[in-house]
Amino acid sequence: MPRLRALTWAAAISLPALGLWLLLSHPMFDAHYEHHPQHFWLVLAAATMAMAMGVLLFRAARSRRDVRLILVSLMFQFAAGFLGLHAIATPGVILRTPNAGFVYAVPVGLTLGGFAAVASAIEYGPVAAARLNRLAWLLSALPVLTLMVWGIFSLTGLPPLDGVPSATETTQPLVVFGYAGSLSYLIAAVVYARQFFRRRGTLLLTVLSAFVLLIEALLAVGYGRSWQASWWEWHVLMLVAFALIAVTSHVQFRREGSSLGLFDSVTLNQTMIALERDYARALTEMVEVLRERAAGGVPADQPLGPAGVELSKRFALTERQLVVLEQNARLYRQLDELFRSYMSPQVATALLANPAQADLGGRIAEVSVLMADLSGFTPFAERTDPALVVHMLNTYYGAIVPVILNEGGVVVQFVGDAVMAVFNVPVPQPDHALRAARAGLLLQRSVARIAAEQPGWPRFRVGINTGPALVGNIGAAQMRNYTAIGDTTNLAARLQTVAHPGDVVIGPLTRAQLGDRVAVAPLRALVVKGRREPVNCFVLQGLS
Repeated sequence: MPRLRALTWAAAISLPALGLWLLLSHPMFDAHYEHHPQHFWLVLAAATMAMAMGVLLFRAARSRRDVRLILVSLMFQFAAGFLGLHAIATPGVILRTPNAGFVYAVPVGLTLGGFAAVASAIEYGPVAAARLNRLAWLLSALPVLTLMVWGIFSLTGLPPLDGVPSATETTQPLVVFGYAGSLSYLIAAVVYARQFFRRRGTLLLTVLSAFVLLIEALLAVGYGRSWQASWWEWHVLMLVAFALIAVTSHVQFRREGSSLGLFDSVTLNQTMIALERDYARALTEMVEVLRERAAGGVPADQPLGPAGVELSKRFALTERQLVVLEQNARLYRQLDELFRSYMSPQVATALLANPAQADLGGRIAEVSVLMADLSGFTPFAERTDPALVVHMLNTYYGAIVPVILNEGGVVVQFVGDAVMAVFNVPVPQPDHALRAARAGLLLQRSVARIAAEQPGWPRFRVGINTGPALVGNIGAAQMRNYTAIGDTTNLAARLQTVAHPGDVVIGPLTRAQLGDRVAVAPLRALVVKGRREPVNCFVLQGLS
């Protein structure tokens, strides 16, 4: 919440407390106004709105199986029931004489609601939440049972509700009770404020505001005198508190088209996590639906039809949520296709499954590295039109990249006329040396078919080496590359330089891992800078 808006909210929510202080500190402003029907309908309206919200919240709680929503629902139900009793206590409307129990009902109902509010502020774990969910039927009966007991004591005049109501409609015990309720709402408000800064839900902020208004109402109950302005203030505060939530819920309902998801921002963290998980599943299935429709030639602007209805039923989506889900799915699909076009599918899949793998850094792993380079590319490029050079590269890469990917290789980079691929990462491949060798041979066959129709085009030289390498994301925070670096990679590049166009040259560890399945022709030992001993290398001729 921007600072200015936060200050505006704090100022607005503090005005009632400032008004109460003004009325109590300057009794001449605390005017007397006695109108019984207006009192009756005002309190009854507040009770009706509170009960409506309680019912909606309880329905949402049962649907989401969320304990917090159950407890917030109880807060509204306690307030609604005791406000109803207080409305009945209006002299001359229903009862001829004031009834002490009905008159004192407001601080009792609001305080019981405060206890429910502070209980709702607890972040229950899975075990505790499951136990309370099993007791949902008992919790839902608490307001009714409490009202029945209070009503019996009030109508029969049993102690302590056998006296005549005081002029302030409160007694010292009830004032203490009211302070306890105010403290409960304050604790709940602090917890909900912290939750609002994490979730930023409109209805969550409204519930928080209602808690603050009810704190002020309870303070006004304790200090106001019957039919004075200070007395009317707490009636109005209650009405505003419940009306605020009712209006916000109605606006959200109009926007969403359903009451199901109205209170999701108020739920427990575990409920929110489950909802996010369900939405992710729905998004994945929506992407798949759109992909199947596109493959079947269905126009993009055609309604989803039965597929949309099925998704709505399975994931309890409103009409608006389904529209937003479809929009997100289309965007996700576009980004996914764009994302995958810039890196190997295995890497893209690994990053989508675990974005933490995109962090800079790496690990040592045994890999097989394939290096392919076009022999004679520089003189070809100098004498050829640039558009034809690009066409040649794209034609070659269009043929060799699927070959590498089909063998499980990861194409980590294109550098002009050269391509580098690694095997055995990020997905382990026990036969990675065999996969790399097979990819090298198939690559040369694909290129040979193309070169047969384009005799002037250069041919690839391929080098393959197996060994340990540092594999991971190398670069900077702004830009990085998934690659393999180290001596194994350097030797693969060196092997590629000694290969003839159309040949595949492999290193000693690759040769060893291929065993008897390979036909090779030995080359002269290769002197490599930084190594004491020459490196044996072989021309790969075939695989059995």
